[in-house]
Amino acid sequence: MRPDTKASRRSSARAAALMAGFGLVTTLIAAPPASAAGSADPSDGAPPEIPAAAPPAAFTEEPVLATPAAWPFSDDFSRTSGTSRYDGGALLWTDWLFDDVGDGSLTYADAAAHANGADVFRAGIGVRGDRSYWRVDWTTLADPELPIAVWALDTDADERTGTSTWPGDAGVTSPGSDAFLIVSAAGVWLDDADGSRRELTRHGARVDVDVEAKSFVAEVPRAALRVNGVFTVRLATGIADATGTGFAAAPERDDMRVYNAAFRSAEQEDMRAAGRARATAWNNGAQSAALADGDMSPFALEVDWRELARGTVEQHPSPEGFSTRWYVSSVDLGPGLHPDTRQPTGQPPTTAPRVYGQVQPYLVYVPTTYDPSEPAALTILLHGGGSNHNGFRGSREDHLFGPVCEDRGSVCLSPLARGDGTWYVNEAELDVWETWNRVAGVYSLDGSRTTIAGHSMGGVGATRFATNHPDVFAGVGIVSGAGYMHAAGIRDGADDSARVENLAAMSVFLNAGTADIAEGNTRTWASALEAAGVEHRAHYYGGATHGHFGWLGWHEYAQHVAEAQLATSPGTIAFRWDPRENRPDLGLAIDSAYWVDGLAARDAAARWSRVEARSGALDLVATEPVVTTDSAVFDGFPTEIRVLDRHPAGSVPASDVLDLALVNVATADVDLAAAGFEPGSEVRLQVTTDGPTTLHVHGDGATDRVDLEAGTHVVLLG
Repeated sequence: MRPDTKASRRSSARAAALMAGFGLVTTLIAAPPASAAGSADPSDGAPPEIPAAAPPAAFTEEPVLATPAAWPFSDDFSRTSGTSRYDGGALLWTDWLFDDVGDGSLTYADAAAHANGADVFRAGIGVRGDRSYWRVDWTTLADPELPIAVWALDTDADERTGTSTWPGDAGVTSPGSDAFLIVSAAGVWLDDADGSRRELTRHGARVDVDVEAKSFVAEVPRAALRVNGVFTVRLATGIADATGTGFAAAPERDDMRVYNAAFRSAEQEDMRAAGRARATAWNNGAQSAALADGDMSPFALEVDWRELARGTVEQHPSPEGFSTRWYVSSVDLGPGLHPDTRQPTGQPPTTAPRVYGQVQPYLVYVPTTYDPSEPAALTILLHGGGSNHNGFRGSREDHLFGPVCEDRGSVCLSPLARGDGTWYVNEAELDVWETWNRVAGVYSLDGSRTTIAGHSMGGVGATRFATNHPDVFAGVGIVSGAGYMHAAGIRDGADDSARVENLAAMSVFLNAGTADIAEGNTRTWASALEAAGVEHRAHYYGGATHGHFGWLGWHEYAQHVAEAQLATSPGTIAFRWDPRENRPDLGLAIDSAYWVDGLAARDAAARWSRVEARSGALDLVATEPVVTTDSAVFDGFPTEIRVLDRHPAGSVPASDVLDLALVNVATADVDLAAAGFEPGSEVRLQVTTDGPTTLHVHGDGATDRVDLEAGTHVVLLG
């Protein structure tokens, strides 16, 4: 939740480094003012939570959701799904998103549901004066006439009283229900255990439907519903029938009509069970199992009306280990999701977003050793195709989260990225940057130790992030997924592997199996790394298939990046990018490489732009690439290991020369301090460009503008 722009963050970092003494020449233009917001200023000694070189998308301010006008209490819901908190007269519950599939099979007959028409996002219960309040926020509310919410109330904590059968043909049971509060856009009703029903609007109750807030708020006089002591409350939702008082049948079954059961805990929704279908991979496996039998009894919330009357305020839950959180995106792509997204059959991957709403979920793992006073490394884990933010969860999840997150003391983040097969481009890429931003607002992170890795489609995504933003990540893990997906949806285009030169200052790990569909691509990209002389480690696991890498190889990746640190001032830079992939409307920009940034293409429709740079003040050691091969056995798989290291081959005298070679570059900024030149020193700038280029050379707290035509030029600074 850092609202500053990429430019202001860079100027802040630059201002800290550029002290008086460069004495630049030619026309000066004022540097933009440093922002007071955002990640820690490098001058204060604290590591940035997000490196300043990240695109503007990483620093977007989180929008504020609308609060229903009829809700007179706090709107400060927990961001952790499956948790609740008391806050000033209300009990606030946060559900999981996109978990409305009932027994795992239910879909929606009405297209107006947008495959998500009965999904509880949040629920609240409050009391003030002579009225109680019952709130349901829907993930999607395109048609307020569609959903129905039924609250089952055990008012005496005695399962032997009341009834177990829910009203409205719900097809579910739970013991001890003394009353049921039925809420739809048509009104509010109270059913007693004996089956009698009262329309509460005749007794002063009302339901407020707020389409902007996607919310139903029922206000019920205490004279109509007595609230005191401790209630056990359950909440079920579905599609309303024609009367608005009962549940309509789903296309798949008639005997059980509940789409979403609220008040499930993370312990109940343990993701380690094997054989999860896509529909039950949204933290709803326990819900699906229970509703298959029509059983609502496991899912309940205790409401202590005395705590509500006292105005008790509880801290936000902050669990260790796994949690599913939600955030508000800067873009809203419409209601609901693509109907195939949760279904076992699914569809082939597509670059188009498939989960549309503005509120999006993501997975976080917080190690038991996490200490807010000591910023932790962040690992971004990108799931494969046909999966979601829970893609790495399952029966063998410890093989990944143990070495990568827990043992390294790293906070781990797995974004949804707008669907099951979006290849991490465009809005899906935005999701990754925004989730990093939101996690940085909650946890203490050391952005200089952020690594990114992924499996299959996620490996392609990790390649994309690392090659386009090498000055943001300390390391990359390309796990059974070498390749590149262009923002236009073109997979592995001509010369895409040439991007590997961008990774020269990063810790690089890639792997595949010898029975793996990704082996060929992995060897191609590893060969490109060798040809470019880029340090890396490649593993080929004998007999391993593509599916093994959901858990295989992650221990080796964790070891390889254990000490990885973000490079800030490499002596040489080689950086190529495709200018067609910039999306300024989404805050996505590929425009920086360490101490050369502000890059813009001369021809925005061209295939490539490229920068090659060398600082005589930093490039002081000659190295040569050395390839070694070895073998080992990991998890029972005999593994071929191929490593390229760069070994020292002599020293290079320091000089005052800064070399730049530019292809299809209209503008570029050069930071002399970051390039290693001392204030007051004379710098010889040698530039070769294939067309008109404007350079902004930063030093002495100001900017020296240099306009060049095609050719080779020498500019003396100082």
